Amino acid sequence: MNPLRRWWSDVVTVIGIAWLSFACSAYAGDGAVDGQLDQGGGEVSGDFSVGYTLGERVNIAAASAITAIGVLGKINQRRSEP
Repeated sequence: MNPLRRWWSDVVTVIGIAWLSFACSAYAGDGAVDGQLDQGGGEVSGDFSVGYTLGERVNIAAASAITAIGVLGKINQRRSEP
């Protein structure tokens, strides 16, 4: 088995994970936090919402798909090795 056939899934997985971590961290600051902090009891209540645009959602979905393709390729290689 040549090196390209053996390592393509690892390379695709690493690229997908790097892209996914960048995509998630780049948009982590967008959103709103609504709620209140109780002074006496230390209770926290509220909602945290992150609003992604369509382009950001597509970017995260594509990175997830690339990662999944790499992982599935690796699983397929392990099953097909003699």
